[in-house]
Amino acid sequence: MTILVAFAHTPEGRAALEHGRRLANSENTPLIVFDMDTAAVEDDGGITEPDFARAGNAVDGNAIRWLGHRREDSDPAAELIDVSEELSADLIVVGLRRRSRVGKLLLGSNAQRILIDAEVPVLAVKAAHHDD
Repeated sequence: MTILVAFAHTPEGRAALEHGRRLANSENTPLIVFDMDTAAVEDDGGITEPDFARAGNAVDGNAIRWLGHRREDSDPAAELIDVSEELSADLIVVGLRRRSRVGKLLLGSNAQRILIDAEVPVLAVKAAHHDD
């Protein structure tokens, strides 16, 4: 089993990362993080993991593999779905955020696209709620 986390630099992305980390540890399975905001720096899509993610980063002694987006068109949801197929991921973990009705109408949602278009199960994780 391979777990793929759809990571964004938001509280929701961090919630998805933490949940993916816990699942990978409990299932003793590889964890791959796809950073939706950061472009790849290596041919295989690899990026340097962010400093904040290093604490508790090991998954049963194995480092988490970090990937960034490689496409110029900046459609990270479509690229993440393609990556999930390339890696034969068994599960995608994505963070959800609360949006107003107008926000849902006007703004696209990467999480929504992943939920609808992914060929593998998707686990949606909510971040702790904070009133703005």
